[in-house]
Amino acid sequence: MAKKATAKKASNKADKRTTAKANKHVYFFGSGKADGNRTMKDLLGGKGSGLAEMTNADLPVPPGFTISTEVCNIYYEQ
Repeated sequence: MAKKATAKKASNKADKRTTAKANKHVYFFGSGKADGNRTMKDLLGGKGSGLAEMTNADLPVPPGFTISTEVCNIYYEQ
């Protein structure tokens, strides 16, 4: 029974991480590290996910940030 409780705690931590990522609006890239990747195309847009992927591949990309598409939607709603 202790194993089930441990597994349940681990899934709660994963849920919190997912929620934190969902509320994130700015994704940084540079110095060989990026907050995003190619699987986040819907969130970062084509250029944003491409820049993140090139950064992760250690290509020379100047540091910068991408604002999520959610922010664009909020802007247009307001």
